[in-house]
Amino acid sequence: MRLIVLLLLLSTANAAVATTCVLDRDDLLQRPGPSSGPTEVRLQVYINDIVSINDAQQSFTGDVFMRVGWHDPRLAHAGDAPCAADFRAIWWPELQVMNRRSLERIREQRPLVMPDGGVSMPLRGFGEFGYRADLSDFPFDSQHLELDILSAYDDKAIQFVYEPGDIALAPQLSVANFTVALAGIERRADYITSTGREHARLLVQLEATRLTGFYTWQQLVPLFLVVLMAWIVFWIPREHVPSRIGLAATSMLTLIAYRFAMSSVLPPIAYLTRLDLFMIGASVVVFSALALAVAVTYVMDFNEARSERIHVAARYGIPLLLAAITWLSFFG
Repeated sequence: MRLIVLLLLLSTANAAVATTCVLDRDDLLQRPGPSSGPTEVRLQVYINDIVSINDAQQSFTGDVFMRVGWHDPRLAHAGDAPCAADFRAIWWPELQVMNRRSLERIREQRPLVMPDGGVSMPLRGFGEFGYRADLSDFPFDSQHLELDILSAYDDKAIQFVYEPGDIALAPQLSVANFTVALAGIERRADYITSTGREHARLLVQLEATRLTGFYTWQQLVPLFLVVLMAWIVFWIPREHVPSRIGLAATSMLTLIAYRFAMSSVLPPIAYLTRLDLFMIGASVVVFSALALAVAVTYVMDFNEARSERIHVAARYGIPLLLAAITWLSFFG
């Protein structure tokens, strides 16, 4: 990892002092050695930071270093130091990050040409990248992030190569509610309909595991307390009808307001998350408590013994129902 950062920094420093290459051939925009097989393109990627992961927008924002290297013997020169070339005047693999939504280039594309014809192009960008979220297990979920690097050429023209340690992630990231780890690297060729041909592709895959402390203490615990407000009804004497009905109704209204507040955290999705299941179950518990409180009051007018039995059964049945819903929602 440190080697990648050092190489990128050295490349940046060299670009600042390198002389301009003298290009005196008219075939430099063609791929080097087309008859000798695919050109090897070495990629080194260092994810310097991930600032945020936005569930509602299904995007993450990050700072990425990239170093692209290949060999072009036509660019060999007699100098003893790298020279800087205009990337528009020579062949390069024409890379782009397909899942970017916005990207700000922090430094210009300026390839460095070594005396033996080796080319190194350091790149750095800060931007927003899309991902497809699977929130079924929210808030105890993990999200699959990736950098989808695509070349304008197919895998018969270029071949992505990398060595162990060429793809790395900074040890400390700014994102607060996830832990992010490098999950793997996938090299493949995909057919792109809009271009009508295959393109070489390299996927840098990351696994972002959600930290649940915020959701546990700021959302689930208060939600439990709202549900328990309805359960407290059955510890109030049956004679206090307004207090019992009012507390149960307040719990129901608070739960509805809580649900609306949660809707801004997640995108509008067609499936239920674990938190959705719990919210639905909690609504059932609170409504059941309200219905039982009304039933106790209604039955008490003509059958006090039955009213007392409903009252006692609800006192012990509500927490059992809440425990069952909690288990099914988060562990089932």
